[in-house]
Amino acid sequence: MLKKLLLPLTALILLTGCPSEQSYLTSKPSLFVKGYRDGCESAKRYWKNNLVPYKIVDPTLKKNPDYHEGWEDGYSRCYANEEMEIQMRRPGAFR
Repeated sequence: MLKKLLLPLTALILLTGCPSEQSYLTSKPSLFVKGYRDGCESAKRYWKNNLVPYKIVDPTLKKNPDYHEGWEDGYSRCYANEEMEIQMRRPGAFR
């Protein structure tokens, strides 16, 4: 019984425990926001393209601390969200 509730409960806690993406990004510098969105897209592509990693393409942006921090943050958050979505769609995920 506990196993059946663990994944949905974890998802609920993660989704409700964090501020919305929009409110989170509102107070961030514009290059952080750009990095966040690029990193998030990279994570989504990673899961959709058979786990092929994607890196920051523009080296000038990679060197910018705001962009780099935003990219890492966006990648890690969206990576976790995509992974959770896949786990929830698997047959037997709630067994």
